[in-house]
Amino acid sequence: MKNDLTLLYIHAGKLPAKWAAFHKEQLDKLPYPIIDLYDEEKIGYQRIYEQLLIGAKQATTTFIATIEDDVLYPPEHFHFRPNLDEVSYNQHRWALFTWGVPTYNWRNRVSNCSLIAPRELVIKALEERFAKWPDGVPTKWCGELGRHNLERWLRTTPVKKVEWYSKVGIIQLNHDGATEERAKIHLKDLGPVKAYDIPYWGKADELLKKYE
Repeated sequence: MKNDLTLLYIHAGKLPAKWAAFHKEQLDKLPYPIIDLYDEEKIGYQRIYEQLLIGAKQATTTFIATIEDDVLYPPEHFHFRPNLDEVSYNQHRWALFTWGVPTYNWRNRVSNCSLIAPRELVIKALEERFAKWPDGVPTKWCGELGRHNLERWLRTTPVKKVEWYSKVGIIQLNHDGATEERAKIHLKDLGPVKAYDIPYWGKADELLKKYE
């Protein structure tokens, strides 16, 4: 199955060297080609989707998956494949803040960092989006493919979306260099489900030592 998937690595290289080295160790365990979409400028929401389109056009595999430098992925995350007419998001996504008491927390929300989708469908949907908004998509409407409320506002063709859960979750780090403003100023709230220790990744305080 590994020959049908390319990982699109969207990042700006703004995280500490210690975390970057640990993150690379995790990526090196994966048997998939990676297209590095490094952007030395601060990545905003619009730029993330521009980079996603660039990477999807460079890839040649049937499927692509988004990976980000502040997200840890267990190998099993990349085993899932949606149908060719739908995008998919892994909803087993724990957030880990670099401030406050080290705590994993979960809320039920799709995130582009967990996208696995057919390459041609992503290209088609993003090209339509950018064609309708050549001067840039308003930030409040710039979000994940398959979010039908956004697609109504953007006046783009709805994309089918499937949500699924891996046995081992992915970990999304919330830090001072994050795209989301609430994370940068430490006003983001913990999700309703919380844990100090989870399978595969271990204790939250120990994992944070890879960042500090």
